[in-house]
Amino acid sequence: MTDPADPFASARQINGRFVNACGHAQDGGLRVLKWFVTRKPGFWPKHIPNGVVAKPLARSDDGTIRVTVIGHATVLIQVGGMNILTDPVWAARAGPLSWLGVKRARPPAIAFDDMPKIDVVLLSHSHYDHLDRAALAALERRDRPLVVTGLKVGQVVPHGNVLELDWWQRHAFGNGIATTYVPAEHFSARGPFDRNVTLWGGFVLETPAGTIYFAGDTGDGAHIAAIRERFGPMTLSLLPIGAYMPAWFMAPIHMNPHEAVAATEILQSKVTLPIHYGTFPLADDGYDEPLRVLGEALNAKRQAGVEVDFRVPEFGEAVVISR
Repeated sequence: MTDPADPFASARQINGRFVNACGHAQDGGLRVLKWFVTRKPGFWPKHIPNGVVAKPLARSDDGTIRVTVIGHATVLIQVGGMNILTDPVWAARAGPLSWLGVKRARPPAIAFDDMPKIDVVLLSHSHYDHLDRAALAALERRDRPLVVTGLKVGQVVPHGNVLELDWWQRHAFGNGIATTYVPAEHFSARGPFDRNVTLWGGFVLETPAGTIYFAGDTGDGAHIAAIRERFGPMTLSLLPIGAYMPAWFMAPIHMNPHEAVAATEILQSKVTLPIHYGTFPLADDGYDEPLRVLGEALNAKRQAGVEVDFRVPEFGEAVVISR
């Protein structure tokens, strides 16, 4: 249930369209046109190979959190005997048609047919690089998982078992595992006429092995501290670091690596892994820029005597975190 006393109690709408907790939402129009006219995209190769191509375990119930970044924001979380998949995207392009949209530079680190049975899909929002209808339809045919997402996102999900949540609404799966849909600073759209008619957000998973925060797609903001205040220190945080340039256009909707490091400190995260980089050339930062800048941010922290466990595994490499 939502808490009316909370300043982020629930998502607000203005004229039928959702807005961020900060009170506004990213609009399109002239800002988008200005970016397209003035943009200076960094270098992206046509193909980026994966360093690890592995088959994950069928299940994991050893008291740990086992997490594998498959690509972009697609992450396999195995905890408490459950297989939870975030923002599943196996499409070659992030767009409305197979030949239209941003072309994928790095393939998924785990082939779809090698994926274990999925129990739950956490779907952060409706953008094409997070909501792949073909992948969701394939999961429906194969596994029939529960899809948990934000308000009104279910109308574009080709799936029979969808649960829509408002910000701060919680759903328990059993086995001591529950998820809460939490605020993000972003926007939604899949076409020219549906901007912000569906909600966006992230997820906090409460599990016997610890608390996990999957940020989805978000800019920096006060919601990070609000999430920490409500749920306490995170055992694992999955934070976006890419698609942040140019800052004048992207900062309200995408964290940069320095902001991700600051967020992991606010969250008091035991371990943080980066997502939302190195897969789709969505903005003007080059393919290797987010990791390079992340390294600079972490080096600055170390020089200041602050240690932050912000790991960068290969896509497809399982990271095991014990409580």
